[in-house]
Amino acid sequence: MKKLFFLLVGLIFLASISKAGELKGRFGIGVNWPGVQVRYGITDKILAEGKVQFAINNQSNLVVPIGGRVYYLFPEIPGNIPIIPYAGAEFDWVICPVLTGGYITGGFGGVELMLNKNISVGGDAGIYWVDLWYQTNPHASDWGLVFNAGLTYYF
Repeated sequence: MKKLFFLLVGLIFLASISKAGELKGRFGIGVNWPGVQVRYGITDKILAEGKVQFAINNQSNLVVPIGGRVYYLFPEIPGNIPIIPYAGAEFDWVICPVLTGGYITGGFGGVELMLNKNISVGGDAGIYWVDLWYQTNPHASDWGLVFNAGLTYYF
């Protein structure tokens, strides 16, 4: 029974692989590590995204960056699984019980693999500036390398 289920899922997946399709005017919802996002295709080259992420710092406090991203999509690299390279910018507010405020901002580049016209897997890396304001210390800031990965379903 398990083999039959996996065989059917595999056949449906293979049958659904197609050209990436147009993202303009389409919404996407997804999960990223570790959070959720909502996307919208503003034009055929620009995507906007709102996202929330969740993390625990070393004092077991919940850290929640909330913000947005803007993507510029480069021409698709055709193939069995089309690849869409992109570059973009991000800005997030940081919420945490031990902080009075903070933000994360930076630029990134990556690729999105369109598994079919509705499902994509993406990953990127970028250089980010982090500025956090603590209750006991005025603030801490630094540059950092950030990696992102996620799965998106487009309507």
